[in-house]
Amino acid sequence: MLVYGHRGYSAKYPENTLLAFQKAIEYGSDGIELDVHLTKDKKIVVCHDETIDRTFNGEGLISEMTLEELRKYNSHGQKIPTLEEVFDLIGPVFRINVELKTDVIDSDELVEKTVKFIKNRNPDRVLVSSFNHKSISYARKLDQSLKLGFLFDESHIDKISEIKKKSVELGIFSYNLPVYAKGLKEMDDIIEFGKDKGIKIIFWTVNDKAEMEYAIEKEAYMVITNEVELIKNILKKKLES
Repeated sequence: MLVYGHRGYSAKYPENTLLAFQKAIEYGSDGIELDVHLTKDKKIVVCHDETIDRTFNGEGLISEMTLEELRKYNSHGQKIPTLEEVFDLIGPVFRINVELKTDVIDSDELVEKTVKFIKNRNPDRVLVSSFNHKSISYARKLDQSLKLGFLFDESHIDKISEIKKKSVELGIFSYNLPVYAKGLKEMDDIIEFGKDKGIKIIFWTVNDKAEMEYAIEKEAYMVITNEVELIKNILKKKLES
C-alpha cells in the first residue's frame, strides 16, 4: 500500500508548500498529493482553496491575482509554489497526485495546461484527480494514457450508476474515496465495483489507526494522509506482524 502526503506533510508543515512536500519526502511518503489553480496570468499554482484567505497572510481569489501579486504573501514564511517548482523539487520519478480544483470554478484551461505540463514530466508516475468528473473526462480526451482518478464526496452519492458507466468508458485508474464515509452502503458498492473492474481504491484523508485498519481491510492501493510519520509507522508494524 502506498502512502501519500496530503498537501505534503501538512500535519506539521504549512500545507501545499515546498517545505511540506520536502518533509513528506524526508519522512518516507511514497508520493504527495496537491491541488492546482490558474492565476490571472495563467500560471499553474499549488493551493487548496480558490482564495488565499485561509492559508496565506492575505486575501483574494487566485484567479484574480498574478503570480507576482500572490508572491507578496506567505504561509509561515513559505510562498505559494507553482506546479513546475514542485516537480523540480521532487525529481523525475517521485510519485504525485495532482488534483484539479475545478469543482468551484470550472476551468477547461486549467485542465489543458496541467495535462500539457504533465506530458513532459514523466507522466507514468502522475495521477490526475478531481471532484469535477467532467474535468477528468476532458483530461482523457486530451490524453489517452494519463492515469485519472474520480474523487468522491457527498455530491456523488446519487450518481453512482452514472459514475460506474463513465469509469469504464474512460478507463479510470482510481476511485479516491473519503474514509469518513466508511460503512456507507454506496461506499461499499463503489469499492466492490472498482475491485471487479480493476480500478484502484484510494482513501483520503487517513489520519489515525482505525482509519488505516479500515484501508488495509479494504485492500486499498493507496492512502492519502496529513500524518505521514504516523501512518507509515502503522503500515510498517502491520507488515511486520
